[in-house]
Amino acid sequence: MHPDNSGASSLGAISVAVGSGHGEKEPLTEKTVSIVSLGCPKNLVDTENMIRALEEKGFRIVPDTESAEVIVVNTCSFVTDARRESVDTLLEMARFKEEGKAKVLVGTGCLVSRYREQLPGLIPEVDFLLSPLEESTIGDRLSSWNVPGAPTALPLIDPRAIPFRPKRLTPSHRAYLKVAEGCDHTCTFCAIPLSRGLQVSRTRESLLEEVRQLGGEGVVELTLIAQDLTRYGTDLGETEGLAKLLEEIDRIGRIPWIRLLYAYPTLVTDRLLDVMKNAPTVVKYLDIPLQHVAGNVLKRMNRPGNRDSTKRLIDRIREAMPDIALRTTFIVGFPGETQEDFEELSEFVRWARMDNLGVFPFSREEGTPSFDMEGQIPAREKNRRRTVLMGLQKDIALALKQEWIGKTVPVLIEGPSEQSPLVLSGRLPSMAPDGIDGEALVLSGQAPAGSVVQCRILRAHPYDVEVWENGVEEDPSLMSS
Repeated sequence: MHPDNSGASSLGAISVAVGSGHGEKEPLTEKTVSIVSLGCPKNLVDTENMIRALEEKGFRIVPDTESAEVIVVNTCSFVTDARRESVDTLLEMARFKEEGKAKVLVGTGCLVSRYREQLPGLIPEVDFLLSPLEESTIGDRLSSWNVPGAPTALPLIDPRAIPFRPKRLTPSHRAYLKVAEGCDHTCTFCAIPLSRGLQVSRTRESLLEEVRQLGGEGVVELTLIAQDLTRYGTDLGETEGLAKLLEEIDRIGRIPWIRLLYAYPTLVTDRLLDVMKNAPTVVKYLDIPLQHVAGNVLKRMNRPGNRDSTKRLIDRIREAMPDIALRTTFIVGFPGETQEDFEELSEFVRWARMDNLGVFPFSREEGTPSFDMEGQIPAREKNRRRTVLMGLQKDIALALKQEWIGKTVPVLIEGPSEQSPLVLSGRLPSMAPDGIDGEALVLSGQAPAGSVVQCRILRAHPYDVEVWENGVEEDPSLMSS
């Protein structure tokens, strides 16, 4: 059964939970707001939408929390560390109500959805709380902050048809497009349905309108995100909704790189692979969080498949697109995972030779079926298994990148590298944004952020590569090592 998501999936009006705050409400004279956004790209999109809602009501976004009248913390509750960071950030921001100019502290996001009843008692300085579904009301809520008799229930925006482009927090040359909210899967380890509700897809018309606007703004790379991209449109009665959406985005043709994140393994259809193969704007990259391959563990996770079916999936994808870059994530130390299960997973990692791979020790999440499962594994053993798997992947990633040496590839320039301001940072099509998959260090030439330049790969590291821009005279010393 799904968790109780009746409140998360209904549309209409909301009444906002309020903490004790300061007592008397001080008027907002400057209407300045500082926002701290935590968590994943989906949270970042929510923050962008809140900025739009605030600016429509005359609020001004400022980067300095010390000078803001309103501080908003968009929280995450994905795993224990994320919850701890969210609570710590709320507590840290609360002190600006004493030391700074802050008059209002707002908590939003997934932590609010999961712990709405507990948060006012834990952090009484928080003045009101908004779940992701309720965040569209933040401008109205703050506008009526000091207005006697202001309504306590406010209308929500239908998430299926957002009629505007949010203010973007990403660099001007790239953007995220969240095509759906929530998730219909019932994985026993995952609390996302508790905080995000069941899946609600945006209409294709609203998404295509946004794509046209983003293309007109000069966006070079658009990353499609959702809890499960491959179920896009099913709640709207569509079949093959993602494939159809990709075809129409490609037909618009304004954005040269379209990237897909978070595909459910059993829903990667032949039609989707065919569209990815033939659409020139769709980057040959796919993120498929497999979580595990041992049938025993997958069954306890309430996920389908086993090692053999997963191998068939990888073979099918690579048969369609031999040059595709694949990324996945695994959970180790899930309750009941035996040493034999772990060895089966390790063997798969050696066989699959994934371009990019993340490994997470199992995190017990309150409210999920796996929280009290028998066979809980000690933290030390979970971390050991993660270290082993990441060691395997490090060698695989280095070997794969060494095969690229001498090849000429397109590189999307991001700007000066954080590793060294003397070189540019860029990404190959096989590298997702925001540090997920490493970077390409451009050792020669100058190019503005957002430009795509042809470069030759000189050296390889497990996660990064060093490249030389074509057309720039090479330094022989760089080729000697």
